[in-house]
Amino acid sequence: MPTPAIVRTVVPATVGVILAFFASHNISVSTQWQDWLTAGLTMGLTGLYYVLASLLQSRWPLAGLLLGSTARPTYTGRHRKTSAIDPTTATSDLSPDNRL
Repeated sequence: MPTPAIVRTVVPATVGVILAFFASHNISVSTQWQDWLTAGLTMGLTGLYYVLASLLQSRWPLAGLLLGSTARPTYTGRHRKTSAIDPTTATSDLSPDNRL
């Protein structure tokens, strides 16, 4: 099963592409600008969709389904300190007594 972060990235991107397709369909522009227009619309509409869906989810948690999952991604650091700093092994000369 994919993680919530992956699902919540793929679903808005897919919706953005679909919205951009419909927005750019039947618009008469030169072929040189058609690709740029589609790419720009895809990026803009995807970002807008994600922001709006996230705002709705913060008020109504079930609205997270608009992003593909109501589960919010969680991240844990891999490099967390396991012990407190030992002041006797500090290498800095900026102890509280030496600061200006």
